[in-house]
Amino acid sequence: MSKSKTILLIHGAWEGAWSWKQTAEYIEQKRHTVKAIDLPGHGDDKTPTSEITLSVYVNRVKKELAKMDGQVILVGHSFAGFVISKVAEDLPEKIEKLVFVASAAPYEGKTAYEVFEADKGSEFLDNLIFSKDKSTATMSRETIKEIIFTGATDAQIDALLPKLVAQATKPFFEQVITTPENFGRVPKAYIEATLDRAITIEEQRHGQKMLGIEEVVTLEQGHVPLETAPKELAEAIVKIAIT
Repeated sequence: MSKSKTILLIHGAWEGAWSWKQTAEYIEQKRHTVKAIDLPGHGDDKTPTSEITLSVYVNRVKKELAKMDGQVILVGHSFAGFVISKVAEDLPEKIEKLVFVASAAPYEGKTAYEVFEADKGSEFLDNLIFSKDKSTATMSRETIKEIIFTGATDAQIDALLPKLVAQATKPFFEQVITTPENFGRVPKAYIEATLDRAITIEEQRHGQKMLGIEEVVTLEQGHVPLETAPKELAEAIVKIAIT
């Protein structure tokens, strides 16, 4: 029996801790300590959208890490790849391993928006619906079902739609600057999704290469395996956690 690990799960844009529920349950069955949190303005957290920046997200994760004993495996889905990278830059000694799940990765000083923009096969940016002042973005049901939650059933979409929040856009335009001595020394792994229409598999692999990630688990899934394949995702996270 491998040693029990402490795992902190960070959700992507629009979502909340709720999106990790089934994955977390499977991880717990393997006797690991696991927690998912709401980032500010998501799930049950009522921080006003106007106050949300990348550093507000990052500080929430750092606050959670401060309550946890020992080193933690920090897992980020989608846009949370930017959040966990900044956390690792600030607190490298606290993190046993960073795990990116179908995730945008910060490299060459690019913002998340620039990463998505450079990903020519991505159908994500073209399908966003921006508020008048461009401070928030939402998506149509069709976009959510086809492009984001590819492979989810209508019943799953109906259950999650009311939980999705209007996403603050500011964090997408903010840089994460990393250094070799901090971020660079944290071990990293990537769980890639081959059917992803939001971040193409080509961009996922480009991000892996740019960050020097060699530990990779491949899932034949769309962008949100948290909903469409929670058991397989949990198995992938546990496999990475114990190697």
